[in-house]
Amino acid sequence: MKPAGLRRRQRFFRALGAIFSAALIPILFLQAGDFLRRENPVAGQGAGGPGLKLILDRAAEYCDKLNRSVLNFVCRERIEEWFRLESRPGTFPRGIRVVFVGNRETYKFIYDYQLIRDREGFIRETRTLLKENGKDVRFPDAPLKTHCFWHAKVVMGPLGLLSRERQAEHDYRIVREDKIRGEEVLVVEAVPKPGVRMPHLLGTIWLRKMDAGILKIEWNPTSIDNYQGVEETAKRLGLRPSLLVTSEYAFEKNGIRFPSRYTLREIYRRGKSGARYQRSETDVIYDQYKFFTVETNVEFGK
Repeated sequence: MKPAGLRRRQRFFRALGAIFSAALIPILFLQAGDFLRRENPVAGQGAGGPGLKLILDRAAEYCDKLNRSVLNFVCRERIEEWFRLESRPGTFPRGIRVVFVGNRETYKFIYDYQLIRDREGFIRETRTLLKENGKDVRFPDAPLKTHCFWHAKVVMGPLGLLSRERQAEHDYRIVREDKIRGEEVLVVEAVPKPGVRMPHLLGTIWLRKMDAGILKIEWNPTSIDNYQGVEETAKRLGLRPSLLVTSEYAFEKNGIRFPSRYTLREIYRRGKSGARYQRSETDVIYDQYKFFTVETNVEFGK
């Protein structure tokens, strides 16, 4: 049997050890959390947490760089467009609304596309039409021949949602985490601040966790220039417009991201979850880039 004094000392040291362990565990977890935040500074942050602010600051820095860039590049622009002709509404007995679908027409174009942005920030786009519906042609300074919608300056798209000027007009929240081509991203939604009237420039952005690289933007349908025509079509059909407009940026040169795809699907619905009718689709693929100038450390006006 152990002496009473020895038993008291053992109880004391066991209690001291328990206190030390209880204090040590949160310190270890805190150190692990600090390490994870250093490795991935936006991981685990909520909709309005410091991680969101950090990634928006980095996106604004990228927009600063893009906004003072000098660019000169050529790429292949492959466009496939289809749309339905003479779509019109009708009414069956008992007042059931229907859409009579016309024939579907498809067009394909291949361009050499060039964009030049000079030191003053002036942008010039030119196209040489190389193929039309499978037929070899060569038309320099060709117009964009899509029938339903047109697109321009896709490389500059991030400025519309993430520049410092636009961030002052928007509220942002992290919607979810995702992966694009194996890279971890935060999906961030941008909406106008209360009281700010903005008929366009709304959307959702896929930002790479590692460095806030802009990989994809899904634009609010009101962002397209001829949205009034879409509303008129919706009214004529007795349906609600539900367009999908996306820009993807898979190519990078000297810290500037360049478009890899632009898609616009013209969709109409009956109510929020009713019948779906797709009237047209424009799908644009960008590849075969040749870069002549990509400068980002430029002070305009000097």
